[in-house]
Amino acid sequence: MVETEPFEAWELKARIALGDQGMGYHAANPIIADVRAHCEYTGESPYEAFGDPREFAATTAADQPPELLEKVGRDGLTAIDQLTGELFVLSLAAVVLPLFFAVKEKTWSFPATAAALTGTALLVLALFAVGSGPRALRAAGRPGLTKFSYLAAGLLGAGAVAAFAGLPHEHLFPVPALAIVALALVGLYLLTRGPKKPAESAPHVPPTPRTARPVGAEAWLTRLTGLLIGRYDLAPERAVELAREAGTHLADSGRTPQEEFGPVEDYALEVSRHEPVRKEPFHRTRPARLLGAVLGVLICGGAFLGWLDGGPSWAAWSVALPATVGALWMLVRSIR
Repeated sequence: MVETEPFEAWELKARIALGDQGMGYHAANPIIADVRAHCEYTGESPYEAFGDPREFAATTAADQPPELLEKVGRDGLTAIDQLTGELFVLSLAAVVLPLFFAVKEKTWSFPATAAALTGTALLVLALFAVGSGPRALRAAGRPGLTKFSYLAAGLLGAGAVAAFAGLPHEHLFPVPALAIVALALVGLYLLTRGPKKPAESAPHVPPTPRTARPVGAEAWLTRLTGLLIGRYDLAPERAVELAREAGTHLADSGRTPQEEFGPVEDYALEVSRHEPVRKEPFHRTRPARLLGAVLGVLICGGAFLGWLDGGPSWAAWSVALPATVGALWMLVRSIR
């Protein structure tokens, strides 16, 4: 029975669920402490006193002042989380791939060329633009910009291919493999270290600094629509309807959006809590991700084998192989 689990097992699930609701580790600390104190005083298990961790997290987060909550989407990630997640994967690849090539080529340094440096930089940017870029824009409430992210990915990918093929391949200077690995390990450390503890306890933490918000009613309503669609995944028609209702209310009241509803991000969060979870379109479902990942592995792996047999070997190892590893990573992540 789950009720017989130690408190730490419930706590771990509750912390993960609170994080999905936008409550970071330090913000959740006093809440977990209250639960522990109650259970120690009454002898009840956390399941008895507070119920399922996910239901507890949803109820608790809804009762917190908005300034304690991070601006997360329905997947529990902020726009920055989406970008740093991609950076974590690339840093992990930067640890493994240099060691692989060092063993394969029997050398501990690689020749840097204009083609390799430029092509690699463009390829990394293309991976960001096609991977985490659209998700980060949706989490930021800017869904209309995602098409430009995909367009940028295509242009950057084409630029990477052109750079690998057309720029000079003369050796400029050696790059030690261990230096690449060391930099990647530093990046992994910075990405995985815990958040800094605030100077005061969570209930007294001042509101998180906010970016400037629009002051006009039209701009406020436009931003509301974008947040509802992008960050909280409402259907565009429903988001437009809710924004129209808010606009009608503002017209009747004669007040500004800030006076009537408060900050647009807080109002969007409150409205989204009363909306049913939207059925995702097929291209964002797990089967679609699996299908895309399988196709990516087949295409990239086929290019690697083809180029290894009769094509440019440098492209096989520097372009097709990293792309195949990335596609395999996406496939494993989709399966998990």
